[in-house]
Amino acid sequence: MHQARDLLGSVMGSPMSLQDREKKSIELAALILSESNKTLTKEEKKRYGELHRMMSDPIGKVFLTTMTDQCFRSKNNQRIANQMVYLLNLYGIPKFFSPFKRLQLHLFKLFGEKLADFLVPLAIFTLRKETSSVIIPGEKGPLSRHIKKRKEQGIRLNLNHLGEGILGEEEAIRRMSIYLEDLKHPHIDYVSIKISTIHSQLNLLSWDRTIDDLEKRLKQLYVAAMENPITLPDGRTSSKFVNLDMEEYRDLHLTKDLFIKILSEPEFHSLSAGIVLQAYLPDSYEIQKELTHWAIKRVKNGGAPIKIRIVKGANMAMEQHEASLKGWPQAPYTSKVRTDANYKRMVIYACEPENARAVHIGIASHNIFDISFAMILRLENRVEREITFEMLEGMADHMRRVVQSLTGDMLLYCAVATREDFQSAIAYLIRRLDENTGAENFLAHSFGLKAGTKEWKIQSSIFSEACKLNDIAKLI
Repeated sequence: MHQARDLLGSVMGSPMSLQDREKKSIELAALILSESNKTLTKEEKKRYGELHRMMSDPIGKVFLTTMTDQCFRSKNNQRIANQMVYLLNLYGIPKFFSPFKRLQLHLFKLFGEKLADFLVPLAIFTLRKETSSVIIPGEKGPLSRHIKKRKEQGIRLNLNHLGEGILGEEEAIRRMSIYLEDLKHPHIDYVSIKISTIHSQLNLLSWDRTIDDLEKRLKQLYVAAMENPITLPDGRTSSKFVNLDMEEYRDLHLTKDLFIKILSEPEFHSLSAGIVLQAYLPDSYEIQKELTHWAIKRVKNGGAPIKIRIVKGANMAMEQHEASLKGWPQAPYTSKVRTDANYKRMVIYACEPENARAVHIGIASHNIFDISFAMILRLENRVEREITFEMLEGMADHMRRVVQSLTGDMLLYCAVATREDFQSAIAYLIRRLDENTGAENFLAHSFGLKAGTKEWKIQSSIFSEACKLNDIAKLI
């Protein structure tokens, strides 16, 4: 760890060329990876070993994805059992599972349909237990215990209640009540919401009316955040934090306009709140600049800074599906390297001292090259307080521990679902499974990765290519 600290200390306050920054980032990433591999627990080695075996078992991956997607959405035990047995007969029992799990699936194949009312609840309980590190149980007791445990580890949580798309106002009002209860909870200080979960009628052809309807509800959440302050470690009080998540490209400009409109009102002048921007959308960089210019004026007039959480993207399959149905070009970049390059462009802009003072940034990534790139940039510009790091709860914990140790801070995006809502969490599980195994995703190659190997050189060259693609004209 001391080598990584020495490297970071050497760049503090020393502006570098893009080439030098690229080289230092790769060097730091290698040190983080080496230290991360040393801290792997026995349970993590077991879990990552299973994922690594799945990478070389394409049929097994298809079975697991299909089973997760198709079997557990129904509430009918017999229907679930029939589908599971069908898939076991179709694909066979995956070889990457441990012998004990293979035995369990074999027994389910034999007796699942006959004993559906006993075995299906057991299977759902097992699935929920297996995924409890990624989707935290939303019941009051387990959730409070988890928040307390993370707080003792010096980790803050950004709570995200999983659920299906809102189809009516009754469900929207129910979700509003959940968010309001969260903001009153003494242990919860940071929540993420999507505008599509607080209003069921998002009509882009009725822009002003939609903004007005959303404004009434988002204001309730902002007021609740202000009325239920938290006490910071230094004794000061602060409002709780409400973060606007991003979903479809369709909602991007609507979310941004709503965010600016409400926070421009005198009532919320002192409230710090956040918004997410996705680097796989070319529009995000221009929106980042628009938000930054507005926030600089806001801070100069005595207002509170805002925060932008920068992510790569989260809904590529949905964006591609939407575009194909309507015969449109897809909204995100068509190549991963352009997304990676745009991410770096946004981070570079965010780390400029004047910008960072008005717009605090959450670097949301599990890619240790991008994390290293941001670590170096924030030290170059001495904006350590304004630029923080965020990861997903339950993902690559060994890397999270090292990043937290080097930066002194960590915010985990924490997905939550109660037993009743667990069916709604299936889509999130599929996305996380895809993230762990997608060919273009760094996490898919991180299990067992070591610096200096052929795979390492491939991943570092991908990072280098994105660093070089920093000309705006090349990105479009």
